Amino acid sequence: MLTNIENSKISASDTWTGNRLLDAGKRDLAWLYRAHAEQLALCRELEDIADSLPASINRQKCIYAAKALGPLIKGIHHYEETVLFPQLQSSPDATDALGPTLERLKFEHCEDECFAEELTDALLKLGSGDQVNMEAVGYMLRGFFEGIRRHIAFEREHLLQGVTD
Repeated sequence: MLTNIENSKISASDTWTGNRLLDAGKRDLAWLYRAHAEQLALCRELEDIADSLPASINRQKCIYAAKALGPLIKGIHHYEETVLFPQLQSSPDATDALGPTLERLKFEHCEDECFAEELTDALLKLGSGDQVNMEAVGYMLRGFFEGIRRHIAFEREHLLQGVTD
């Protein structure tokens, strides 16, 4: 959860997520399920922030969420694109439809990472008490966490069924 965040930098080649529990373990399918659980926990935090707008903002929660957002999303995407997706493609059970599906998911990853950067900026402004358009930030938060929830549900229901390490 948000309390497991470390204050370190991520390099483009690492699968570092900024979460001590995730970063300590080996990267396997169990790790991905834990990472999905952390993403869903972050989505709940983002939903709480959205629900608190405009009058009851927990500034500390905004800052913690901002710090967790980018590294967590990038770390999970890196694992999926460098480990999981190639493993799925090399499976004898892979169908012709898998390639385009994985390309679409990679495109969604790119969009999610860009959206996460914009949302991080907005959360940092909220956390520091700067003026923001509350309605716009509320829409950004809801758009982001709903998209992440859909993305995880799709992966679990269509990509990860029957997959083992």
